[in-house]
Amino acid sequence: MEYEKLYYSISEVADRFKLNTSKLRYWESQFPHLLPKRKSTGARKYTAVDIQKIEVLYDLIEVKGMTLEGAKLALNSKGNPINPNQVVINQLTDIRNFLKSFSDQLE
Repeated sequence: MEYEKLYYSISEVADRFKLNTSKLRYWESQFPHLLPKRKSTGARKYTAVDIQKIEVLYDLIEVKGMTLEGAKLALNSKGNPINPNQVVINQLTDIRNFLKSFSDQLE
């Protein structure tokens, strides 16, 4: 998406992703890194950076079907913060390390 303006309204962003504005507001409450600026009237003003963050959330939640908790883990995981596979990789690494230490104790 090319960004032609400095700021976009919540309805413009919702239309871009085919989401309800209420879902965007809810995502704001669940993901602290998503904080659009606000006008003095309280209306949200989304920048290109905000829209890129929403795009990542949209991909994780709406496209890949992750839960909100899964998306939070993916965003907060070690390594690439936007790679949802990183959560699984970290879990498998932990399991491998546990099994190796268990195997070492048996020997």
